[in-house]
Amino acid sequence: MKARLRSRLPVVTATLVAVAFPFVTSPGKHFYAVLAVVYSLVALSLVVLTGWTGQISLGHAAFLGLGVYSGQRFLHAGVPFPAVLVIVGLASAALSLVLAVPSLRLRGVYLAIVTLAFGAACERSIFVLEWVRGIKSGIVPRASLLGFPTTTDRGLYLVGLAVLAAGLAVVHNLRRSDVGRAWFALRDSEDAAAALGVRIAPYKIGAFALSAALTTTAGVLYGMLFQATPGPSQFGVLESFFLLALPVVGGIGSVAGAVVGGALFATAQPVVNLFAIRLFLATGALLAFVAGLAGGRSRSLSMRALQRKYGVTW
Repeated sequence: MKARLRSRLPVVTATLVAVAFPFVTSPGKHFYAVLAVVYSLVALSLVVLTGWTGQISLGHAAFLGLGVYSGQRFLHAGVPFPAVLVIVGLASAALSLVLAVPSLRLRGVYLAIVTLAFGAACERSIFVLEWVRGIKSGIVPRASLLGFPTTTDRGLYLVGLAVLAAGLAVVHNLRRSDVGRAWFALRDSEDAAAALGVRIAPYKIGAFALSAALTTTAGVLYGMLFQATPGPSQFGVLESFFLLALPVVGGIGSVAGAVVGGALFATAQPVVNLFAIRLFLATGALLAFVAGLAGGRSRSLSMRALQRKYGVTW
């Protein structure tokens, strides 16, 4: 009993800190808090897709843009905010079949090229259509969630925090279920998983669908944060690379790491501005540092394993 309470203490502490944050900080910091929630949702989606199933997506920014543009249309039409989240999530899950079906035949770099082409096609051809976004920016209204207003950044942050908590709960429970175990089996070896009777197609398609739904949900909040629809270039290939870096920094297979990566990159922009450094340059340097740290730790663990097995010392 004590061990269970001790294991839950960090989660409870982090929750209390997150809820109390907008009440003890200045309004200027609430914008970055909402951005951290958005990035955490995107990172969580990539933890499921890349960290747990081994599927690389270089076109995830397209789903973020889809959430912004479709969310703007529904919110502007007066559709209730909870219904918007459900509709956009289901629509993106259906659209993810464009990538999920090829993933049944493609792996590794070949799948990455397909997702890259999907992202480029959305940026250059789909998002510029008049009924999607067009050439003019649209106003994104801030709707309330079950009567709770989002007109201020603090209100939007608390609503976004509730959405993020729901996403974390769903993903955490899936990880501990048979679905999560099947995803890990696919990541380690699809052939071995198939030999053990795991049905490859439903689990791959499900991972893409859940990942797309989480990202488009983040897109709805992203549009509400800026109260406008950014241009298609904001959801291009470079943005997809940036989004892929979010879970890598926090831990590509860690649920908590998704929140860490999202919060880190959300607050990185004002920090790098102080030193007149581009965010993409800082992102590359941080990824190189993390990769080197992980590689050194992996090598150290391998050396220790060899020492225990053969009694060899260096």
